[in-house]
Amino acid sequence: MKKFIYTLAFLHLFLITITIFHGVDSWLHGGFMEKPLAILTSMNYSVWRYGFFSPDVGKSIEVEMKVYEDSASVTTYSTLDGFTFFTANQESRNRFYGFKVQTTADTIFQDLCARSAAVKMMNLHPQSWRVDYLTRSIHYPGMKDFRSDSAIREIDIYQTQFELY
Repeated sequence: MKKFIYTLAFLHLFLITITIFHGVDSWLHGGFMEKPLAILTSMNYSVWRYGFFSPDVGKSIEVEMKVYEDSASVTTYSTLDGFTFFTANQESRNRFYGFKVQTTADTIFQDLCARSAAVKMMNLHPQSWRVDYLTRSIHYPGMKDFRSDSAIREIDIYQTQFELY
């Protein structure tokens, strides 16, 4: 039994090592295991791509919505400014971050999410007539560039708007 436990521990540590040094990236990025692993990592809160040695360190995905009302007022909701997409706790917020990153490449899924969010916003604001939805990738500078006051780059990934006629 002792040898079995040692073997499992070795295999576990070996898997962690090859993951840290990008030995399984071909499975995770565009391989046949990308979607199942994305679902699994969202379920068990283990996010493969976002470790210290990850190429995604220094990037984030943010969502911004603008709700236009009949009274000419515009309300802006942004995940950069504390909007949490109706999540109840920190763990849900972190899982939602993983969800946003995994779905950025899938425009059909982005459209479904945008439509759902727009309907929710129009229900929260009965006098609204338009909702703008924007998914943005934010690239923070590396340490060397950060010291020289480099700007944060914002790249619009997905944008749509919904209007009531």
